[in-house]
Amino acid sequence: MKIGITADVNLQETPIINLQLASFAPKPLLDVVTKNGHLPVVFPIAPEELAADYVSLVDGVIIPGGPDVSPSFFNEEPNLHIGTLYPARDYFERAVIKACIDQGKPVLGICRGTQLINVYYGGNLYQDLPSQYQGDLIQHSQASRGFVPIHSVDVTADSFTGQVFGATAFVNSRHHQAIQQVGAGLTVTAKAKDGVIEAIENLDDSVVGVQWHPENLWQNDSAEERLFTTFFDLVKEKAQ
Repeated sequence: MKIGITADVNLQETPIINLQLASFAPKPLLDVVTKNGHLPVVFPIAPEELAADYVSLVDGVIIPGGPDVSPSFFNEEPNLHIGTLYPARDYFERAVIKACIDQGKPVLGICRGTQLINVYYGGNLYQDLPSQYQGDLIQHSQASRGFVPIHSVDVTADSFTGQVFGATAFVNSRHHQAIQQVGAGLTVTAKAKDGVIEAIENLDDSVVGVQWHPENLWQNDSAEERLFTTFFDLVKEKAQ
């Protein structure tokens, strides 16, 4: 099968990537696709009218993490704590989600990808958890390396995520935005102990999202790899 992965974009030159606006995808994400016998197809950020053509090339799509989702997409002005924005990616990935639903192809959102799925369905986000969340927060922007899981999430048993993890998952956490109001048609399937939403789904549309970064965990955690293989099984089922 062919699995589309929407690219991130290097917004500034760095010593590692010396091209501004270079498109790239996380290697661990490419690796989990190829390890399981599938072909990763990286979508560069493109005009939104091309999204359906890109989606037509693949059997399912993964939308990974990246910069903050622009608050203009949920009718808000940016607050003082908003991070880096790249609206061109928001427009394109929103169109990719629509094209996947229209073409009956599953979507897996990771971190920002999950947030954008929620916005696509009409929900909104906390632009900045530390300054906006009403309640005591656990650490969601971890100081530990990305491959280190730092907190647990409570998972709904009767769900895609529950099928993978059972009642509890132990995850990493690298975000300051999060789902606030849940989009119409989406079901919350996991929460952190502080109540922050950690997973959503709409299985009628074959759309699933997790707030953490399983691409950094799967090499050392069979449950996190199972998240991907279960998604690939869903893609295969829909492709038949």
